[in-house]
Amino acid sequence: MIFINSEEQIHMKLETCLAYIQNLDLNYLALRLIHKENWDEGEAREAVRKYKNFLKLRVMNKELIGVPTYEIDEVWHAHILHTKQYMEDCQKIFGSYMHHTPASPTGEDSEEMNKHYQNTAQLYENTFEESYMNRIDVSLW
Repeated sequence: MIFINSEEQIHMKLETCLAYIQNLDLNYLALRLIHKENWDEGEAREAVRKYKNFLKLRVMNKELIGVPTYEIDEVWHAHILHTKQYMEDCQKIFGSYMHHTPASPTGEDSEEMNKHYQNTAQLYENTFEESYMNRIDVSLW
């Protein structure tokens, strides 16, 4: 019998989750953005790629209150619309549903959201060695 300590089990689970995310076929989300939202194909595919990185970031940083960029948020919205697939993906990746809590329409939480956005951006850029932002500043939310 082989015993695996909990740190090894956590690492194996992390690697399994990251591989699942990497292999997710989210082409249907890019197509939705292209055909329903009139996005450029390259922009849509780049947003889907960054959304996958956002999911990976959430897996690697369980306590992260992740605030997505505009583009990542739009892909997330499209994913949520496919309820069965979204539920299945969340279960496999996180073990439960990943809720989406939008910013307050009155802006009363903008200072807190900006703090979490900056934290998310820094973690993203340190982890993936690329810019988190694409085209829209979070202050425009």
